[in-house]
Amino acid sequence: LILDKPIFIFSAGWRSGSTMLQRMITASGEALIWGEAGGALDNFADAQDRYAQMLGPGGQRFKHGFGGNGEEQYQQLLLSGKENVHKWVACLNPPQETLFNAFRKFFEISYAEPAAELGYQNWGVKEVQSGIETARFMKRLFPDAKFIFLIRNPINCLTSIKRRNWMGHHGNANPLIYYANHWRQLAGEFRQAEFGHRVRYEDLLSSPNTMDALARYLEISLPSDFAAKSRVDWQAENKQALTFFERRRLLKIVGDEMGRYNYK
Repeated sequence: LILDKPIFIFSAGWRSGSTMLQRMITASGEALIWGEAGGALDNFADAQDRYAQMLGPGGQRFKHGFGGNGEEQYQQLLLSGKENVHKWVACLNPPQETLFNAFRKFFEISYAEPAAELGYQNWGVKEVQSGIETARFMKRLFPDAKFIFLIRNPINCLTSIKRRNWMGHHGNANPLIYYANHWRQLAGEFRQAEFGHRVRYEDLLSSPNTMDALARYLEISLPSDFAAKSRVDWQAENKQALTFFERRRLLKIVGDEMGRYNYK
């Protein structure tokens, strides 16, 4: 059982081919890639930020506010024991190392151990909502983990999303703008990642060299004919295309970032 080298797929939004890549890696028989958790990974990263603030120095500004001196209060507890109840302990928390070990243990129990029970020696997770800060948090938890940053042409992504009746659009009054901004933000963040392996969905389908490079990075054997042979029962709800005005509005949002990924 491999605990410290999981595989994380971070995709630039919905309908980017992440499920195909998830199934392809799982088809290797070497790693079970679990599906989306609705952005839950972001909540773990945010929780760590909040703990860091509470533990941090009082005069230091953190993402969510000034530090709470919790680390100092913990050190006082070590020195004074139960007499510490007479000291200021409002932000008393366990040390960072203890919290990090707890986060790691959560993922091992929730993902690694069930994967092993199903016959896989390694494990991973895919997500379509999480950005680079969450990826950096996961890398702090698992320094030897593999990270794939997956991109697809946003025109095709948005067309597919529209054919699913905008997939609920998360309460946004204009789903086109919501999903376009989501793609632009994640694609831009992934392009600046200082670790991991960035890949375009289209190249996975058309380039054996891209597949070989990904397999070498992951250190596993990928079934090269998987995308061509595998079919799933996913169905679009309609055959709608993006209108002229939708495409024009979309391109105003994503056009520059598309060019940086060599999409026309």
